[in-house]
Amino acid sequence: MRNFILFIILMIVINVGLLPAQTQESQEQSGANVYSFFVNIVNEPFHFPLVGLVNIAIGNHILPQIGLINFNLNNLSSLQTGLINFVGGDFAGLQIGLVNTTGGSFQGAQISLINLTGKINGFQIGLINYANTIENGIPIGLISIVRNGGFKAVELSINEIAHTNFAFKTGVEIFYTSFNVSWNPTIDWGYSLLTGIGLGTHISISDNFFFNPELTFMSNMNIGDTNLYYFSFAPNLGFRIAYGFSVLVAPTITWVHSVNNDGEISKTFLALYNHEINTKNNLLIGGRLALRFQ
Repeated sequence: MRNFILFIILMIVINVGLLPAQTQESQEQSGANVYSFFVNIVNEPFHFPLVGLVNIAIGNHILPQIGLINFNLNNLSSLQTGLINFVGGDFAGLQIGLVNTTGGSFQGAQISLINLTGKINGFQIGLINYANTIENGIPIGLISIVRNGGFKAVELSINEIAHTNFAFKTGVEIFYTSFNVSWNPTIDWGYSLLTGIGLGTHISISDNFFFNPELTFMSNMNIGDTNLYYFSFAPNLGFRIAYGFSVLVAPTITWVHSVNNDGEISKTFLALYNHEINTKNNLLIGGRLALRFQ
């Protein structure tokens, strides 16, 4: 495997060394193209797909680019798939890679660990998604940030699990993720501090009222010992009380799972009903009250 990687690197270096020393302007004027299946550099128009380790397309193109690294310096309407994909202008189509970047507007789907774009009009699916603005689309990932037009909020709450809960929420209103830290001082320290993630959607009912269902997963931080896992659903109803501030209330239902039977579940005054399913599982019925700044 090591020898293969060294061979690939050597081929790239050789091909780059054989390329004519031309600027982008002079290459466009001369119309010179290099297609070696290792490093491909082509101008507009080029009527064949680019398949190679490194693909560089100068100008606007409409055919697929398949390689380890793909660069399109202007607009692209097609498929880009590789470890690293870059489009300098507008993109319409499908990007699949380890890192996808579009400098202009994006229409279609970006699928990778990291997706970056100027304006999104489609889907982003990845671990981290970023867009400058959103027109008509949904970023789906662990962390999704839309600079203009996105959903960002911080929240303090009390629920049937813990007395104090802090959450940061990011994404878009139709789909966002949350990062949560909770504390319940009434139980042993090993179970009192919880962390977790969640997802939700924000649906406006009127100018001041909204419906906000959320799913949340929480776990205690007693690593290496008994772990408790909480899976909660809360169909929140919210009311805007001032600019940026909202109050939310909801009934809640939570399934509590103890890994090795001797975990103690939370005890708060909002836990209205506790049903023991068996020695490892409990069902809690309760409620939550939250203050959100958005």
